[in-house]
Amino acid sequence: SLFSQLSKKHARVVDQIRESAVTETDNEDPSEQNLMADLAVLEEVLRMVLEILNSCLAASLHHNPHLIYSLLYQRELFNSFKTHPTFQDILQNIDIVLSFFSARVEEHGKGSNLSPSEVLEVIKEGSVQFRRDKLKKFPDLKFKYVEEESPEEFFIPYVWSLVYHASNMYFNASRILLFSLSAS
Repeated sequence: SLFSQLSKKHARVVDQIRESAVTETDNEDPSEQNLMADLAVLEEVLRMVLEILNSCLAASLHHNPHLIYSLLYQRELFNSFKTHPTFQDILQNIDIVLSFFSARVEEHGKGSNLSPSEVLEVIKEGSVQFRRDKLKKFPDLKFKYVEEESPEEFFIPYVWSLVYHASNMYFNASRILLFSLSAS
């Protein structure tokens, strides 16, 4: 769903850039620069989502049958990005997985429509037989926590609000100064 929403936004921004290019004047338009910046950020986020999907498929395919089912169901979402240089390498892996499972579902269906539970069962059986060595290796994903300048401004009121709401201890609410009671 996240990839779907981001790809729709990406398509809108690309369309806006094309429209502004058609009606372009000789001066640099600041709104066009904003659109280009938006496009760059969207493509970076789309790439990150694809990397996460790829990591789920490459590292633990057999634990993600519902993800494979969803990807098969919404397979056409990836078509517009297959030729985009930013996404080609990652989409090759996703396409290999989807082609493998799509062929298995078609083979088991043979003219009849399979129920969702039957498709899921085919996916579970196929995930045991899928050879991960077909997939291109990518570096492991690593995310780094970056601490804000004053994390205590968030964490202290947050922790105390948890204590206030989740503990059986009595606090006089009118004397609490660390957090707002209306935020709960």
